[in-house]
Amino acid sequence: MCNCMKDIGEKLHGKLMDKVPDGAEVNKGFDTGWENTWLNFSSGETCVMLKYKLAYRAKKKNGEMAKNLTRTECAISMSYCPFCGEKQKG
Repeated sequence: MCNCMKDIGEKLHGKLMDKVPDGAEVNKGFDTGWENTWLNFSSGETCVMLKYKLAYRAKKKNGEMAKNLTRTECAISMSYCPFCGEKQKG
């Protein structure tokens, strides 16, 4: 199996970090990283849907950290690895 998931995950993380305001606290738990894979049962073919999520706690104007997390995400649908072309198993 290829290492593309790890490599593109790092790139997506960097891109999503551009949206995080200065002074924010990035969540390192389950709210960051690839979310899941899915099967497309309507077409009868295996379809991989990957979602990368990032959650952060923004800094309020008064300097305190916000109570709630702000979330952003990016989804990618594929049946082949978009980086090396390896067919996804299904």
